[in-house]
This record gives sequence, structure tokens and C-alpha cells, in this order.
Amino acid sequence: MRPDYIVQIEGNEAVLDAYVAGVFAGTCQAVATKRHLLQLPGYELCLNSTLVDYVLQQPFVLPRVIEFFEQLRKVSARGFNDFHYPVDRWLEATIATPYFHNAGDQWHPDYHLRADANPASLPPDYIHFMLYVALCHLKYGPSYASVTANRYFDFATALGSDEVARLKQFGSGKLPPELTAYTDANVHCTANDAFATIRIKLSTEGADGYRAVLKFINGLLQNEEFPRSYAIEFSGRAKHWLPVKGLPKKGVHALFANAARYPELHPLLVKYAQLAMRPHEWYSNLDGEQCALPGTFAVFALGLQSEVYFDLVQQYMRAVDEEHQEIQTGFTVAFVERFGITDQSFPVFIACLLSTQSHKHYKVVAEHFSTRPNLERLLACRRDFARYYYEEQPAYEATADDDNSEEEGLFEYVWADVLHAIFGPTKNYPKLVRAAPEELRPLYTELLTPQP
Repeated sequence: MRPDYIVQIEGNEAVLDAYVAGVFAGTCQAVATKRHLLQLPGYELCLNSTLVDYVLQQPFVLPRVIEFFEQLRKVSARGFNDFHYPVDRWLEATIATPYFHNAGDQWHPDYHLRADANPASLPPDYIHFMLYVALCHLKYGPSYASVTANRYFDFATALGSDEVARLKQFGSGKLPPELTAYTDANVHCTANDAFATIRIKLSTEGADGYRAVLKFINGLLQNEEFPRSYAIEFSGRAKHWLPVKGLPKKGVHALFANAARYPELHPLLVKYAQLAMRPHEWYSNLDGEQCALPGTFAVFALGLQSEVYFDLVQQYMRAVDEEHQEIQTGFTVAFVERFGITDQSFPVFIACLLSTQSHKHYKVVAEHFSTRPNLERLLACRRDFARYYYEEQPAYEATADDDNSEEEGLFEYVWADVLHAIFGPTKNYPKLVRAAPEELRPLYTELLTPQP
């Protein structure tokens, strides 16, 4: 069956020319579909990658090509992430394959310049374009896109370009100098958008110094040119640590723990957290078990200060990548120890449990669920768990189909994780029921007995 959109270039050149003009003119629009389609009034729909391939087959004029992709980024539903694949494929065919040998494999590539490669034969504009794409990966792609970006940086250097060295020293040059550098008597701040780094040195402790630092960082994040995953390198005299087990004792942790000690700076910390929290982004200088969403330390610091920041904590837990981050499990314990379980704290507590797959069990948490009010809160949550679950997805609206068997299976699976996080392994449940005070035993029985 022939698709109802343009998938090939041959025979469609005139329409594709119209689409190119439409992208430049802003009259081309994205279609709400997973197929990354574009729509131009009066023409057949066009596959995004087909248009990209067509543009890259034309005579290569660097300023025009870059401007085209800048405009296409604004048009596309997911920006650069809607069309990076055909662009990367073109770079693979044009630069990687002809000039480099991969001594590794698909998952662990190890590129080396071919012995017979002649870098002088490659048009310099191709290298400039590759570096433009590398910066787009850093700015607009998920955190793991940095692997591709760094590969392109290595390619450019191996091909004899000194542009990467200039990027390391000066950044892309797209940000105004007042955003990338700040110095006063207390602080020295610099930022490099090309390599997604923020370096801060604080010579004098005090609210004024941290105020300047937070304003500097917030100014960067308000500019969409700065990458969403980045490293913060901080050095200062004070090193206060948050009372959360498992947090790395790194500069970025100390920065926000120190700043949170000044209540007058809390509004700036809230602003930073709201600017920083983007799903699938990371502090790039933390990895493994310590990987963390930008905003983590500011949210944890504020979240342990006051009920005022409960909503912010829930926003954070919704943004966390539950499959790849678990550093927040230590916060759950600190949060319960700080606020206990109340009508106000319970929704935040549940959001913490749902922020990671199979949240760890902590005995101190179970101790808070040995009273009638808290057992009843947990039972009420179980009875309306679909609502709790979908509150982490704001676009959800209840429908008559919400009670289908597939969803019920999902809820039961996730609910089992909630119970495990609180009470531990299921093999302990009969003993917990038997040991419960007589007046609470019916509550424990209902909670810990699987639903039919």
C-alpha cells in the first residue's frame, strides 16, 4: 500500500523545493504523528527525513544549510530530535565511512583515521557543518547524545581542524559575553556552551556570593542556546552536605546545599530548579549510581526545608527518569524522617516511591505505617491508585475504559512495588499481619492481601 506522504525524492523534486521554501518562510508545519511528517498548504504530506535527504543532496552552501536546519528545528514537533537521524546518516556516509576505520563495533565504536585518507580532500564546510550538528546534539538532544557530539569533535580534530580547540576555549560564540562570564569580589563564573560546562569559584562565603552565582546560572538556562545537560564545577570554602544518604560529595552538591542555608535565596533556588528540570537530562559530571537530573540538589535542599516546597518536589519526581536514576531513594527516607506521614506529605511520599522502579525498602519508612491514620491513608491510596498513578501524568483524563484488565495489571504491579518499598518482601506479610495489634489487624490484612 502506497503511503499518503512523500517518501522518495525522485519525481517529487518540485514539491520538495516548495517544502524547502515553506520551511524558510515559516509556512510549513509539523503534523501530530509519530512518523515525523510535515505539511505545506496545498501539497501532499512529506516525510521529514525525505526533505532532509533532499536538502543535503543539493549543492552544499553552509550558511543556507545551517539556516534551513535552524528553521526546520523551529517547525518540527520535537525540534532537532525529529530529524537528527538522517543528518547523522549523511555525516556517517560523507565523513565517518570514507575517512575513518571503526576498530570496535556498533556498541563500542573505536574510530581511527584511515591510513589512505586524505583530509585535504574534504570540503572545510563539511567539517563546520559536522560541528554545528555536534552542538545541536549537546543543546537539544538527550544526555546520551553527548557520545555522538564528542565523536564528531574527535573526527574534526583528527581531520586537522583547530575549531574544536577554539570551541573549548571560547564556546560557540552564540551566547553574549555577559552570559558566559561574571566576576566580582566574591565569585568568578565562566560557562562554555559548546562543552556544556559551568565553572564557579567562590572566594568569600555569604548570601551575596551565592546570589550572584544563582543569577549567573539562571541567566544561562533562560537562554535556549545553552545545553540542557551540563556539568557544574564548584569550589568554595564551605562544604555543607544535605542529610540524604547516597548523594555524591561533589562541588555541585555543596553549591546548592550551601546556598539553601540562606532563606532569602530560596526564590532563586526555586527558579533554578524549574529552569533545570528537563526529562532525560543529566548533570554530565555525575554518572553510574550517582546520575542525577539537573535541579536535584536544589530540590532536595528546599524539599527538606518546608512544606512550602512540596509541590516542587512532586514536579521533580515527575521529571525523573525512573528507569535510570535512583539517587532520589535516599531523599525519600530523609523526607519521611523530616516531615513524617501526614495528609500534606503523603502525596509527596507516594510521588517519591513512583519516581523509580522498585524503590528500595527502608525499615524507618515502615515504622511510620504502624498507626491507624497512616494505614488508612495507604488504603485510600490503594482504592484510588489509578488516580495517584496518573497524577504523575498531567494530561490524563479518566475515561470509561480506565478499568480494563491491562491497566489493572499495571496498577497491581506498581502497587506491589509501593508495598515492598514500605513493608519489605511479600514473604514477611503474614508475620506482619499476625504481629499487628488486634484493632489494626483488619487494616493490615486488607493492605497486604492480594486483590482477587
